[in-house]
Formats: sequence, C-alpha cells, structure tokens
Amino acid sequence: MPHEHDHHDHGACGCGCHGHDHNDHAHDHDHGACGCGCHDHDHDHCACEQEPAGLANPTFSYRVIGVDCPSCAQNVQNAVRALPSVEDARLVYATATLDVLVGPNKDVTDCKREVLLTVRSCGEDLALSAEELQLLEAERSWFEQNREKVLMGLSAFALVAGLVTEHLVGNEQRAIPFYIVAAVAGLVFVAPMALASLRRRTADMNVLMSIAVIGALIMGFLGDESVFGDAAIVIFLDQVGEWLEGWSMRKTAGSVQELMELAPSVAHVVAPDGSVVDVQTKGVEEGYTIRVLAGERIPLDGVIVRGSSSFNEAPVTGESVPQDKGVDDEVYAGTLNTSAVVDVRVTADEDCSTLARIVSQVQGAQAEKAPYESFVNRFAAAYTPVVVIGALVLGMCVPLVLSLMRGSFDGGLWHDWVYRACSLLVVACPCALVISTPVSFVSALTRAAKDGVLVKGGAFFDIATRVSYVELDKTGTLTTGDPSVVEVVCLGGANQKDVLLTAASLEEASTHPLARAVVAEAQDRGLKTLPTSSIEETAAQGVRGMVDNVPCAVGKVGFVVDGGPVDLAIQESVERLGQVGATALVVSRNNAIIGIIGVADTLRTSAPAMVLALGSGKAARTVEILTGDNRHASQAVAAQAGVSSVRSELLPEGKLARIDELQRAGEVVAMVGDGINDAPALAKADLGVTMGAAASDTALEVADVALLSGSLEQLPAFFALSERTMNIVRENIAFAIGIKALVFVLVVLGLAGMGAAVFADTGVALIVILNGMRLMRTSRLRW
Repeated sequence: MPHEHDHHDHGACGCGCHGHDHNDHAHDHDHGACGCGCHDHDHDHCACEQEPAGLANPTFSYRVIGVDCPSCAQNVQNAVRALPSVEDARLVYATATLDVLVGPNKDVTDCKREVLLTVRSCGEDLALSAEELQLLEAERSWFEQNREKVLMGLSAFALVAGLVTEHLVGNEQRAIPFYIVAAVAGLVFVAPMALASLRRRTADMNVLMSIAVIGALIMGFLGDESVFGDAAIVIFLDQVGEWLEGWSMRKTAGSVQELMELAPSVAHVVAPDGSVVDVQTKGVEEGYTIRVLAGERIPLDGVIVRGSSSFNEAPVTGESVPQDKGVDDEVYAGTLNTSAVVDVRVTADEDCSTLARIVSQVQGAQAEKAPYESFVNRFAAAYTPVVVIGALVLGMCVPLVLSLMRGSFDGGLWHDWVYRACSLLVVACPCALVISTPVSFVSALTRAAKDGVLVKGGAFFDIATRVSYVELDKTGTLTTGDPSVVEVVCLGGANQKDVLLTAASLEEASTHPLARAVVAEAQDRGLKTLPTSSIEETAAQGVRGMVDNVPCAVGKVGFVVDGGPVDLAIQESVERLGQVGATALVVSRNNAIIGIIGVADTLRTSAPAMVLALGSGKAARTVEILTGDNRHASQAVAAQAGVSSVRSELLPEGKLARIDELQRAGEVVAMVGDGINDAPALAKADLGVTMGAAASDTALEVADVALLSGSLEQLPAFFALSERTMNIVRENIAFAIGIKALVFVLVVLGLAGMGAAVFADTGVALIVILNGMRLMRTSRLRW
C-alpha cells in the first residue's frame, strides 16, 4: 500500500513519511527519498539529508513491477505524466519507484486508479497490497496475472514445434500453423501495449515490433509462406530479450539490496535493570543500549560502551582485515562481530545508519543520468523516428517509384521491399542503444559500493578519467588525524619515564589532542600518573600545576620558561622537531627543563603508494598538498609521502583560490579532504572526494565520492575503476550504433533479413548488458 498524504504537509524526507508504520509504504527498500529514508521520528537530528532521486513531495509512491529497460521506464513515466489528474510524476528506473504528485482538486483514489490502468497499458504493473487492489477494484484474473508467462510459453512451444516439424521431420507445410500460432501469441502480448502507445501519440518498440510482425504475417498469407517462421522467431526473441534485460537489471539492483539486508532486523536491547529484550530494529531509537553477541552482525550504528572485540567491516568500508575495537570506538550497522560480546550505545536509528545511507545514495546515484546516458537517449530519440520514416519510404515509396518506372505492377518487387521495410522496423527498436550505458554505470556503482567507495552518480566516473590535478588535504587525509608521541628528548639528567610521567600527570584532565597523545603514550608504557593540584591550563600555550607537590609545567617553550632565557640546546631541539613536522612540548620540573616531547600527526602507511600510483601510468596526475598547517610540518609530511608540491598555511578561501586558479588554466581538479573546513574546496573542485565513513557530515554531503574505509589505497582503485567503466561505456555505445548502422545498410541493400535485424536488436542488447555487467567483478583489465 503506498504512502499517501496531503502534499502540503510533508516530512523532511522525499516521501514525507512520518507518524506511522512505514511497512505499508510501497518503496521497495523501505526508505524514503531523502537519502536516509527517515520515518517515525523527527528528521532534524538526521545528518544524512540529500537531494531526492524522485519527486521531492509525492502524493503517493509505488514500486513498478516489470520495468525491463530505461526506454520502458521513460514510456511509463510519460504516460502517467500525461494523465489530467497528475501534476507531475517520475519513475526512477534503477529503483523502479514511481512518485506521483496529484493535481489540485483531484481525488487521490481516482488518480491512483487512472495511474494503475495507465501503467498496465504499458505492459507493467504496480506492487499493490490486497487491500489496495480491493479499494481500487483492480483485482486481476489468473490469466491476467500470468499473461506474459502463458503467451511466452505458448509462443516458445509453438516455435519449437514448428522448427522440429520443418527441420527434423522435413515437412515445411505442416510447420506453418505452428509458426502462425507462435507469432500470434507474441502479437497478442505486444499489440495492446502498441495500441496504448499509439493512443498517446508515441511510437515505442512495441509499435515497431507489432508493425513488423503484422507485415510479415500479411506477406505470408499473400503467398510467401517462408516469412511465417521469421515472424515467429522475431516476436519470440523480442520477448526473451525483454525478460533477460529485466533479469540483468534486477541482478544489479539486487546486489545493492543485499547490502541493506546485512543489518539484522532484530536487536538485543539492554533494559535499565540489565535484562535483555529482543526488539525490531525499526523500534530502537538513538541512545538505546544494545548487546551484540560473537558471530552476530551489528544491527545499528553506535559506540561501544562495554567490552571489546574484532569486527569485519568489509560491507561498509571495503576493508577485508578485521578491526580491533573497544570502549568509545564506533561500530557500523551490517558489520560482523567476530570474537566477543559487546554492548553498544545506538547513535543512529535504522534509516540513518551508515549502511542505509550507502544504499540510498547508491540508488540515488543510479537514478542520475551521466552525460553519456543523456547523449544516447537524445540519439535514440532521433534515431527511431528516422528509421521508421526510412522503413515507410523503403516499403511504400521505393517499390511504387520502381513500378512506375517499369510501367507495370510487380508483386515480387513489392514483396521484396516490404520485407526489407519490416526488417528495418526491427532494427529501429532503441533498446540496445538505450540500455548500453545505464547497465555499465549501475554495475560500476554497485562494484564501488561493495569495495567501500560511495560514488554519487555515473557522471563522476567520467569526470575522474579527466582529472589532471589531485589536491590533498594533510590532516586526516594524508595523515591519520590522531597525534602521537614520536620522540622524547631528555635533559638535565632526567630519563624518558620522568619526562612522560610529569607531562602526563599535568595533561591528564585536558581534552586537547596533543595532551591526549601524551597521556596515551604514558599509558602504553604502563606509567601511572602522579597526584596533582592547582592545575591551570592556558589556551594554546600549556599547563601549569603541582605534581607530587613539586611545581611543573608543559607546553610551548616561551610559556614554560615564562619569559626567561632559553638554552641554545633546547631551542635547537625545538626547531629540529618543528622541521620534521612535530610539535615540541617542553617539560619543566621545579623550574628546570627536564625534557622535550615531540608530538606529530603520523602519515598513513598507504600514502606513499597512493601518491606513486596517481603520478604514474598513462593517466599520470599531478599531486599537490593544500593545508592550513605550518610550512615545516607540511613539508615534512610531503617528503614522507613523496609529494613535491605543497601549499601551506592556507585558510579555506586559500584552498578555493588555488582550485579556481587551476580550473581557469583548464585543469580538471579533484579535491580530497575530510573535515568541515574542506567542504568549500570539495564543493568547488570538479571532483570532491572525502575520507572515511566517519568524515564530517558536511564533507560527506558536498563530496561526490566517499572512501568509506578511510584508506588512501581506494583512491587509485577508484580512478582505475573509472577508466574501465568509461572504456566499457564507449565500447557499448560504439558496438550498438555500429552494428545497427551496418545491419541498416545491409537490410536496405537486401543483403540481410529478419535474422540480422533480430540480432541488431535483441542480440546487441544482450551483448552490451553482459559486457556492462563485467564491471560487477574486480578485474585488472582496462576494458
């Protein structure tokens, strides 16, 4: 049963769901069009809003059954839009979701009935509940429900019987009735849709196929019985081709649905009294505590509050190596708890989980047309009527002119040219052309999602192949974003234990990242902090206080010496640490400096290999660092990563200026970052790439591509997938157009007949589908 509401009162999501159970909603994946599918809760807390793939505020939505190709989806959409009671409608082919906005002062129930009849006239149907069928008085008989299967089965049986009778028994005359039954059975299925199309003043593939088969049957009854077999084969293979096209697209869509089904539907909720109750995940709210047993998948995003375990996060991040996690670490819905029991505090409900966001954004991306798809659709829109006109000229005008020139009527002449015209009508069917690109992009989007790369549309594969500059943020992108102690310098006879223990005792209560790094290092070494008192923290400078009743300080050198002289050796150590990208924390005890702790953000281990991969090969790209960090730290990280060009101490507007400068010079720029401060640059760049499933919501919103595992190795892999995707797209387009053009010429010249025409239509469609589906498998091939 579809979701229905007054279209002036919507929730925040694209389907307007709020205040009721979403199970009655006709969306196939049980989520709305906002990108997270929020329902039964206030949307304000959800950070995963995005532009909807369907209509922003539909009056009702249905899932359409039987949409086998983009051309079919377009026909259904246009037919529904033409209804007087419909203000607007959109059918998203990738998700088979039809959104309808009812016109003002129109009855919703009457509109639903009209939409249903229109969709059925196009050869499709709507997913309706028994109650909805009864309300709309739309129950169908057994034959109506199984019409396609019955007619296709009858056509197949009769065709096989005819072929056996003709070729094995050797009786061509007895085979003719079987061929006629096969052709008529197929025609009975196609003709109603063709008539509906003509009533809408359009000529789709059903019209073309009907004309071709009817023409062949007429020619057979007029004397050329050999064409009966051609008519039967053409209509049967057309039905088979349509079914296989639908199967292929259902398979690619099913791969994404499998991701959504990874999250369990039931969660073990821990009650305040410690008891555990099983609750449907849709009823678990943010803030609940759930228990996840070893061997179970995490039902909802959250933070571990008790226990530790190892988690297989491959479905979300693409990282195949299990990750060890403990208290305060984030876990994601759909990931597998492999070793121990943990309690998790829920941080996002079912529809706003990272996994749900991935699925909905992939589906939204599948609904967006890439430039190549738009080109093919425009080409097909012009190609089909041109070929139909050509067929009319070929079948009527050419034999008429030749007859007038000869001064006599020649039945054989007319038969020959009409047969060529019928063959040309089969070649005119646009399915092979229209499906040549979306199947490739849908397969690539699915493959990327399984590898932990979220791509927000097929167009970004095309842009990625043209990127010439890759701009990298430093902190959190090239580096881990988590400072750690890299060196401890001892002075005045102190040892490393004394230096770390003093600093950690002072910093224990601080929330500053550098302070947390010092405390973590002390804990890793098994050091227990000393008693402190009179702690005073000065922002951006350091901390003073009493440690074990002795005055101590830690922080910048000027802060620690409090305006006093600085020993040359200390100054040199501070400068040396700064040159390698580390922040120097000077430690004093009883007014004497006892050591210096170097704290730095560590380089990601995958960074050098990533930089090397981007800068090598045929599609070598220039890599540059854009960062707000100081020059010494930036250059140190760049040297470790193998990046030769660095622009440091940049504010967000400085990054924007650099990207604008490159774009003005004709470069195609990709920006890679993860923080809120990177959002303007991500939006400005031709291709915005963000790091990690836990990247800032703003960065995820404006980015075009998200590397969910946070591994830089995914970036070259994405570029490689983009190259392969666009190569296959070009192959499909060239093959589809090339074969159709070749058969077109051969048919006009009389060198090819119905068999070649069927191959140019159904055969080519199947080949480009299978070629595009290769992208669902990982391969080192570039084509």
